[in-house]
Amino acid sequence: MRKNLARVCGRAATVTLAFLLGLPAFAQQLPRAAVIWQDRGDVATLDLAGGPGGRDREPGTDFTFIKESRDGSSPKFDVEDEHGTRWKVKLGEEVRSETAATRLLWAAGYVVDENYYRPLIRVRGLPRLTRGQEFVSHGDTVAGARLERERESEESSNWSWYDNPFVGTREFNGLRVMMALVNNWDLKAVNNGTSGTAGGGGWYGITDLGATLGRTGNSFGRSKGMPKDYAETRFIDRVTATHVDFVMHSRPFFLSVFHVSNYRFRTRMESVAKHIPITDARWIGDRLGQLSTEQIRDGFRAAGFSPADVEAYTRNVVERIAALTSLEPDVTIPPSATETPATRCLESTCRQVPLRETLTAISLGSTYARGIVGGFEQGSGLGGGVQLTSAGAIPAVEFRAAALTSARRDRRFDLEAFFPNIGGSRNHADVWFSYVQRETDFFGIGPRTPETLDTQFAITRRSYQASLYRDLAERVQGGVYAQAMYARSAPGQDVTDLPVSLRTQIVSFGGFLAYDTRDNRIGLTRGVNLYGRVASAEGFGHHDALTHYGWFEGEVDVRAYAPLGSPRTSLLLRSRGQLKRPKGGGSQIPFYDLSWLGGRQYLRGFASYRFRANNVLLFSSELQQTVYSMTPVRGIDMFASADAGQVWGDARSSTEPAILDNQKFSSRNWHAGLGGGLQYRHSRSLAARAELGRSDEGTRIYVSLSRGF
Repeated sequence: MRKNLARVCGRAATVTLAFLLGLPAFAQQLPRAAVIWQDRGDVATLDLAGGPGGRDREPGTDFTFIKESRDGSSPKFDVEDEHGTRWKVKLGEEVRSETAATRLLWAAGYVVDENYYRPLIRVRGLPRLTRGQEFVSHGDTVAGARLERERESEESSNWSWYDNPFVGTREFNGLRVMMALVNNWDLKAVNNGTSGTAGGGGWYGITDLGATLGRTGNSFGRSKGMPKDYAETRFIDRVTATHVDFVMHSRPFFLSVFHVSNYRFRTRMESVAKHIPITDARWIGDRLGQLSTEQIRDGFRAAGFSPADVEAYTRNVVERIAALTSLEPDVTIPPSATETPATRCLESTCRQVPLRETLTAISLGSTYARGIVGGFEQGSGLGGGVQLTSAGAIPAVEFRAAALTSARRDRRFDLEAFFPNIGGSRNHADVWFSYVQRETDFFGIGPRTPETLDTQFAITRRSYQASLYRDLAERVQGGVYAQAMYARSAPGQDVTDLPVSLRTQIVSFGGFLAYDTRDNRIGLTRGVNLYGRVASAEGFGHHDALTHYGWFEGEVDVRAYAPLGSPRTSLLLRSRGQLKRPKGGGSQIPFYDLSWLGGRQYLRGFASYRFRANNVLLFSSELQQTVYSMTPVRGIDMFASADAGQVWGDARSSTEPAILDNQKFSSRNWHAGLGGGLQYRHSRSLAARAELGRSDEGTRIYVSLSRGF
């Protein structure tokens, strides 16, 4: 028994000893952790001239030809230098951009190849190349060569941007930001490589960065290594409370949609630069922010760019890094908030119908109360007030109550129930009551009414509205609405000789469609905004008119915000048309519901509501230039404006030439104004503007809390 016990113990001790002695070898067989990023230590001390390989591992000067490669779109061949090191030589338009982009990614901590640029190399035994012979002179001299050190022979493979071990990590999101920073429009898996993954783990890196430092886009617009194109490209597309989208265009030309697989493949690439957490973008920005301007210059000098191009690239890269370091999450909006056209308006009130308006919200330190800026059309002076809200206290619905006033002592009260999700997160409903009391200028009807007819009328409106709308796509929204309006007009407070009083009851319904890509969260506004609305209005109940009210109406509003050369300069263009046609049977339109023209928003240089008629057409333009930038959001801009428009259409039956002239769209009825001013952008939605407009009727000064049209 004792012998058996001793034998068992001896065997156990032997097995245990063998296990302990074998632990090191066993540990070496354990899978290593996959790596996509490495801390470079003190970034401020990195040598971007030498890059990832450093100056000690630079190629030699005596090269011998080995073989030509047919892979990829650029000419390539392999050589060996006098030290026995093999190099892959690339020629063509990618060599400078790849050399520089590689150094930026390496400095940020990412895995890239060791490469160097040489303006000239000599290659022994160089045959006539199938591709790239135009870069060869004297039989063995090659111009503009990028030399990439050949990796040690080990198993490697490609990895996908959409399926890899790092999706969702800070380091991977930082790499996505870097692709946007260098404008890499060729985000194919074949351009991503791994090393040392045979036993698990290993390194994940970018092996081809040639399609960078130019303009992203389709095959007609994209470029590589073009400083001017890079400078003209916007960096940040859109910032939400918690995420940031970067500009990345890879969608093919629309006619190529018939090549479905390629169209979907290229279009999907744009998502790599979208919906990146602000905290992760800020993290990689802070890493890059440790680089000095001289280090960044070294990276572009090492790529063989001219001194002028080096300065241009350095300036733009520094600006992009500054934009990253300025990003701040908005803690006032819950991170779980879904980013849709509806939820982007939850901070205040954003409506498309019956009247388009956005009330800017200001935090008062409470979830259930906020300050409001705006709430009145032009002519009321600066307006605002307080809005109380149930916020998220009640599931499925948010109740709001607002009390607003203005410098002209106009008044407005709103009660609202907003339903963010109606059978799905893309469907929304809004039901609200509104009471408005204000005074408005009136000159008469037609494009040639004299200024001497200037008078004021007071109007009180009680209205009940409901709208149902849907987010048809990310930036497209459409819906329907209905409204019942009770209005009463009377002479203004300072009018004693115009005993006009009119009461109307109008019910209207219609629909709208809006496409909005505007982004005013970083610098000057950019993007487009297309809006269309159709409606039918009908009088009901008792009113004071001798005729019936009823009309059809349509509205189109097209706005474009185009950067010129840089994000600091922008051209704003707007065209707005509103057509109202009375229904048959002698129907009319109340005088205060006619289309109108004149004022800060609708033809500068003229009094507010200067011209009224059934129809209006307006063209507005504004050239903005940032003269002092405080942050990517705040700044001071100067601008010049030019507007032109006319009204026409008068339902009155008459043979008088003046009235007949009112009924026609005519070149004689155009009115125009020129002007300019200053704008201080305080936040993403709030600005203070002072502007002057000049027309043949004099000079007008306008002050507003707005970022323009």
